[in-house]
Amino acid sequence: MRAILSAPGSRGDVNPMIAIGRHLRRLGYDVVISLAEPYAELAEASGLIAEPVISREKFSEAIGNAAVWNPIRGPLQIFHVMVRGFLEGHEQVIARHHLPGETVLVAHPLDVVSRVHRDADPSTPLVSVHLQPMLLRTAHDPPRLSPWWFEFSRPAWAIRTGYAVIDHAIIDPLLRGPINRLRRKYGLDPVRRVMDRWWLSPDGVMVLYPEWYAPATLGFHERLVHCGFPLDDVSREEFDRPPDQPIVFTSGTAHRHCRRFFEQAVDACRRLGRPGLLLSAYDENFPEADQFPTGVRTSSYVPLGQLLPHCAAIVHHGGIGTTSQALAAGIPQVIRPLAFDQFDNAARVERLRCGRWLRRPSRFTEVLADALDEQGSVDHLALAEVAERLRGTSGATIAAEQIDQVLRNHRIETS
Repeated sequence: MRAILSAPGSRGDVNPMIAIGRHLRRLGYDVVISLAEPYAELAEASGLIAEPVISREKFSEAIGNAAVWNPIRGPLQIFHVMVRGFLEGHEQVIARHHLPGETVLVAHPLDVVSRVHRDADPSTPLVSVHLQPMLLRTAHDPPRLSPWWFEFSRPAWAIRTGYAVIDHAIIDPLLRGPINRLRRKYGLDPVRRVMDRWWLSPDGVMVLYPEWYAPATLGFHERLVHCGFPLDDVSREEFDRPPDQPIVFTSGTAHRHCRRFFEQAVDACRRLGRPGLLLSAYDENFPEADQFPTGVRTSSYVPLGQLLPHCAAIVHHGGIGTTSQALAAGIPQVIRPLAFDQFDNAARVERLRCGRWLRRPSRFTEVLADALDEQGSVDHLALAEVAERLRGTSGATIAAEQIDQVLRNHRIETS
C-alpha cells in the first residue's frame, strides 16, 4: 500500500503531515510526500520518500516577502506561490508513484492537484487534511478572519453571501484558471467556487483539532473526523530543559521580519524581571545581545512539546501548532496574530480563557503581566483542564488510522 502526501506550507504545516506519514509507515505503507525543499531532510529522517516540488529559492521568495504577514496580501501571496507553483510538480509526483488500487492521496488544503486527480480517477481515494478550523466555512459560528472590530459574524445568510463575494472577486480569479486548465487535461468539466465545498474530498476529511476547539465544525461534512491536535514531535534536535521557567517568545519559524516583536519581548522581560527565551530561525530578528537583561537568551528551533511544560508562559503569533502545544502544556499564552488562521486561534484561546489576544502592541507588557497573574483574566483552572484533556492524545495517529480505513473501505467498495 502507498500513501502520497502533500505539504506545500512552512514547518508548521509540514510537521503534522510528516507525523501522519510516519504513523502510516508503521501501518505498512510506503509514504511519499511532496513538500518544499528546505524540509526534505526532515521527511527523509522520518523514513518518508521526500519529493521537493518547491525549490529553496521559490520557498524563500514566498515567505521572505514582508507582505506575507499582511491579513489580506499574505494569503494572496501564499496562494500565488504555493498553490500555483505546486500544481505541476505534485502532478508529476502522483504520476510517478501512483499504484492502481493500492494508493491513497492525502492532501494538505493548498493541494488542489490531488482533488483534480480524485475527480479524474475515482478508483484512487483522497483524504483531505485540515489543520485549522478557519478553513471550514461554518456560517452559524464563522471563524475569525481579521483583526478588525467590524468583522461581522451574523446572520448566517450574510456570512454565506460574504464568502460568495470573496470567491467571485478574489479566490476564483486567482485559482480557477490553473485548476480548470488541469481539469481540461483530464477531460473534466470546469469548477467554480473552488474553496467552498469542491476542495473537500468526498472520501474523507480529517481535521487535526478536537471538536471542543471548534464545535461549529461538527456535522460540517458527512465524512469529517475530528482527530485531535497533532502533538507529535518529528524533530531530532537535542533539548536542554530550561532551569528558570522562562517566558517563551516566538513569531513562527517562517517569520523573517519580526525584530520589533523581539525588542518588545526584551523590554517586557526587563520590566517584569522575568527570564525569557526568544525563538527564531533567523538571527537578524534578534536585537543586539548587549541589550538583553540577565536571564534573556535566544535559540533557533526548539521542540515546543518538550520545551513548553517547563516554561511560565508563551507569547506567539497564533499558528495552530504553537497554540495547541501551549494548550497541551497548560501554560498561559498571549497571541499577537498577523495573518492567516492566527486571528481565529486567538479568538478561540480567549474563549477557552487560556490566553489573551494582544490587540494593541503598546500594551505588550501589561497584557503579558495579566496573563501571568493567577488573579488575572486567564483562568488557570481552565488551563489545567484543557491540558488534561489533551494528555496522551495523538491526532496524527488517529488520522493515519482513519486514512488506512478509507483505503481499505474503498478497495472493498470497488472490488
